[in-house]
Amino acid sequence: PDSGIAPGTPFEAIPDSWFCPICGSDKSKFAKL
Repeated sequence: PDSGIAPGTPFEAIPDSWFCPICGSDKSKFAKL
């Protein structure tokens, strides 16, 4: 994947430095629904 994160990676395992390649938001902007 372009983001460097493999599909199926748990959200908790994604680095805090990650950002959405589509909207540019960082990880802190996401919430569990």
